[in-house]
Amino acid sequence: METMNYAAVPSAKGPEEKGDLGFGAVVSTASRKRLLNPDGSFNVRRVGLPWSEAVSLYHSALTLRWPAFFGWVVAIYFGINLVFSALYLLCGAGSIVGNASATTTGPFATAFFFSVETFATIGYGNLSPAGSAAHLVMTAEALVGVLAQALITGLFFARFARPTAAITFSKQAVIAPFKDGKALMIRMANRRKNELIELKAQLSFSYIDATSGTPLRRYRPLVLDRAEVTFFPLAWTIVHPITPASPLWALDANALHEKDAEILLLLSGMDDTFATTVHARTSYKPDQLVWGMKFTNIFNPPDAEGVMSLDISRLDEMQPA
Repeated sequence: METMNYAAVPSAKGPEEKGDLGFGAVVSTASRKRLLNPDGSFNVRRVGLPWSEAVSLYHSALTLRWPAFFGWVVAIYFGINLVFSALYLLCGAGSIVGNASATTTGPFATAFFFSVETFATIGYGNLSPAGSAAHLVMTAEALVGVLAQALITGLFFARFARPTAAITFSKQAVIAPFKDGKALMIRMANRRKNELIELKAQLSFSYIDATSGTPLRRYRPLVLDRAEVTFFPLAWTIVHPITPASPLWALDANALHEKDAEILLLLSGMDDTFATTVHARTSYKPDQLVWGMKFTNIFNPPDAEGVMSLDISRLDEMQPA
């Protein structure tokens, strides 16, 4: 893409620019990366904020993946105990008294396990602080332990209680035959047992237009064969018929690459369990579009009780059209 003069980027006044979904003319045109990652995150950074606001610890703790969240909890737990273990050692020999020979070897191990007992309010009775300095450190750790456990418990509850849409999108979209022509198709499935109701889909075609001499990213809505479903318990294939009225008409893979095209998919619906609106989004670049293929059937035949099932592991399976 050409080097951009940000001041020369036209303001978003045209109908296509107004459909930019909120990215803005400068970000849309000057960005060298895709606008929307497959996981729904944006490729825009905020700078110039204080560290506390830029990191946003509470928001990060709510949005981290579970393995990363558990990893941070374990790291903080051991980090706190290691810090207080060092403080107990700084209090000098004899700051922790009791019979520790049966379970620990060395002063550091004694200090560490005493810290764990204090932090978790266990108190087996084998070890106890001795002296004013050790008692002050123990008092501080007891306070830190109460606050830390309350905070971690609250974060666990907030993560479980925060309604989110657990939707899996196909890794690739297909250009497949549809009725008397062809269509862009994206398949998705609901990973949870709960239902999403009044689910609405919005598909947008983003591309670089250089016809005016200055490259400018445009946005055109892609009309869907069906843009809303009342219930979404299993799977749904988004279909955009490629007709002469479609922005994708007469475009091939090379043309989409030249235009730095991106297909943006946005979903919104009501979580039936929490009665709260949830959102999901993803995008597809030209190298994620497969031509001349179609999605295979992923519904299994009814079982002995007459109930059909969906094999989500086969969501990306395709076959020649």
